[in-house]
Amino acid sequence: MPPGCSDKSDTTWPRASYLNGHRVGGTVRYTTNTACSSTLPRGGIFTGMSFKMQTKQRHESSRASFLRCICVVFLILPLSGCMEDFTMPKIPGVKRTFHQAVGWKAKDFFNDSAVVELCDAIEANDIAKMKQLIAEGVDVNAVGDGGVTPLLWAFVDNQPERFQLLLEHGADPNIKTTTRLNAPNAFAVGDSVTTLAAQSYFVGPYEAVLQHGGDPSIVGPHKQPLLHMIVSAPISQELKKKRILMAVEYGADINQKNSMGTIARTAVAAFQQWEIALWLLQQGVDPNYYPPGESINMVGSALMHGERLTPSRKEAYEKLLQWFRDEGYDLESIRKSSQQLREIRVISSKTRFIQRKIREQVRQGLRPDPKLDAEAQDEWYAERRRARQGQAE
Repeated sequence: MPPGCSDKSDTTWPRASYLNGHRVGGTVRYTTNTACSSTLPRGGIFTGMSFKMQTKQRHESSRASFLRCICVVFLILPLSGCMEDFTMPKIPGVKRTFHQAVGWKAKDFFNDSAVVELCDAIEANDIAKMKQLIAEGVDVNAVGDGGVTPLLWAFVDNQPERFQLLLEHGADPNIKTTTRLNAPNAFAVGDSVTTLAAQSYFVGPYEAVLQHGGDPSIVGPHKQPLLHMIVSAPISQELKKKRILMAVEYGADINQKNSMGTIARTAVAAFQQWEIALWLLQQGVDPNYYPPGESINMVGSALMHGERLTPSRKEAYEKLLQWFRDEGYDLESIRKSSQQLREIRVISSKTRFIQRKIREQVRQGLRPDPKLDAEAQDEWYAERRRARQGQAE
């Protein structure tokens, strides 16, 4: 919570801070009470997170995913902090709902007047009216423009009773969005209530979703499986462990790959989630598994990504290394082999860059410049420097 802010809200689910994120021009404004508001540059809150990705493409994809995960947290946090009074409150203590903040109106998404009435009751948190409409047969799985459903309409505010009510009456949490729903900082194409709940700070929605048909193997935006989304979510290590275990208990495959062929046990190293890595090993995950097309297993991946750690991560990392030592792994030999493989990859990447430059000149009908190798190498290193600077930012 920013300095000078006070917590004046109540909720039945656990809370960390009362931030309501909504887009203001090119920035995201977070407000907590009338005496406190701060404007942060988009992405500015992520500078403390270091991503050790093996390629620029993986870094950009993961950073975008992480940015969206942060917005999911803000999406479901209670909107009961004090802010400008644009409308009369529909829920006691709430001056503006998420729907009002982003300009959502049920009639703009649904053609069925009964479904519109249900969504209006959801937004007003009118449980009695919701029960009446459901009893009358209103479709709780109606799909509106962009893939909006009544369950998603209920999810966006921290009102667990209405959310639970819809799940108990058969609402499907696996229906995916087909647009960004006029809220690009909060949603991506392919989102579902299941994937959104998996990344949220609160325990309640995720448990409720899995208990009522949430698919633990669902694939979300950017072809990311649920386990991968949990690994990269901005939630505590302890909560990640609980959610991964719960997903596995409900049938998730710990070896399910993402769009780049990476499995969750490998992804934890890329995100420096050493506590999660150790916990997975203690659950019986095989550290000697080699992903298809990869020459480095979990041990080598951990050693390659264990550089420049913060003190807190350093402690967790040392515990992981000690586990490997106790299991009889020769870490020094593995480290040398991993370093050699890294150097080979760098050389291979540089060679591909030079070959691409030569092909471009040939296509243009030019004779390849005899100095191309040296020039291409300089340009390649310059690109690498720019990429590293971009990651640091």
